[in-house]
Amino acid sequence: MAMRLVGGLVAALSMAACSAAPPPDEPGNVSLRNLVETDKAAEARAGYRLQGDLMPTPSDTQSRYYLLRNRTTPLGTVVAIIRQERGDRIAYARAELDCEDRLFHVLGVGSTRGEAEADIAYDGPLRPTTGLPLREEMGRFVCQAAGKPFGNAA
Repeated sequence: MAMRLVGGLVAALSMAACSAAPPPDEPGNVSLRNLVETDKAAEARAGYRLQGDLMPTPSDTQSRYYLLRNRTTPLGTVVAIIRQERGDRIAYARAELDCEDRLFHVLGVGSTRGEAEADIAYDGPLRPTTGLPLREEMGRFVCQAAGKPFGNAA
């Protein structure tokens, strides 16, 4: 009984937070492709040994993206920590994915992994990756790493 109450409370709070957010077309949406060009990026440290998996992103050959961590939430979505590198600049993003429905949004960004974990970046609600090749490529890789299919097999 207590677990149902907690689950219901979490769902209600999630819906309330989403309904209070501004529409996705308002300023503040996150461009993962250009994150290293923002004030949320930093200069890469020389000699830093990255532990992560390089994601294939043919839609952005200027940057390298690494999956540093992923975890499945109690609601079944996947939260991933992603690092972008371009030249001597780096940036981090925390993204949430609904693998089955091919939905994606950014939860936080920062110049360090810790900042991305703590930041709240409004990127709108989970929305389709259709027409967004970089998010689709990342989604496919992250979901595969989490052991989940990316979209319904048709």
